[in-house]
Amino acid sequence: MRQFGTVLATVLLISPALSGRAGERAIDSDNPVREGGAAVVARGATNAAARGFDAALSHVLIDAATEAIVDAQWNDLDRPVPVGSLIKPFTALAYAGAHQFVYPSYTCHGGAECWLPRGHGRVDLAGAIAGSCNAYFDRLARQTTPEAFVATLQRFGLRAGAGDATVAAMVGLSGSLKLEPVSLARAYLELAARADQPGVAPIVRGMMASAELGTGRGVGRSLLHAGAWAKTGTAPCSHASKAAADGYAIVVYPVERPRLVLLVQAHGRTGAEAAIAAGRILGEASGVH
Repeated sequence: MRQFGTVLATVLLISPALSGRAGERAIDSDNPVREGGAAVVARGATNAAARGFDAALSHVLIDAATEAIVDAQWNDLDRPVPVGSLIKPFTALAYAGAHQFVYPSYTCHGGAECWLPRGHGRVDLAGAIAGSCNAYFDRLARQTTPEAFVATLQRFGLRAGAGDATVAAMVGLSGSLKLEPVSLARAYLELAARADQPGVAPIVRGMMASAELGTGRGVGRSLLHAGAWAKTGTAPCSHASKAAADGYAIVVYPVERPRLVLLVQAHGRTGAEAAIAAGRILGEASGVH
């Protein structure tokens, strides 16, 4: 992978957020908090990010230059989880490989075909990424073979079998496709490294638009002019204490020469709400206000 430079200062060592429910934590004792001055500062940043969230927050932070885990507060980090619409960029690439890397435009009418009742209107790929349009990706998925989808995931270090490659899974609407959190974060770093390759540039534009105007705009509100690439997802709950869903947000930060990727899981919340938490975590910890 292309080297993006060094990680932000150690104040980005993020500690676990405490749940608003008494005694409930985002992680268990098997994932200890780093101590020391930097960690104490970072713990305050994460707790500030968690204010207003009654859901447990989990996260993993990775250095783009080394792909090493900078900090992880996640119960059973090696266990694959459903990630909802975070799969959509890879569905796009699987489609593009069989269609001369040309993406269609499509009119989303909403209703039963998309999560947004009024629809997204006419969108290209970047717009569909920004708005996480289910109707658009349903169209791509129906023109993508399971073999192409699985091969694309494997190229990005993600493990899946042909049985996981259903249309619903490619759209992000199935809990059957599960991915390891660290592998997913590194796959997004690989996307960033390939930003100038065929088929990837519109995905990157869509993620930038997501952070500014789309489902990930909670990230942009916190990071202001620093900018980020963001993608959100909402998936079936993976916790023992079941909620309606878990929200996910992945952030590549900053836009210019990315140095970090942060993956946040918010128990019982949506992807858009996870993006708010992710933006606050990076914004508070890095001093961007």
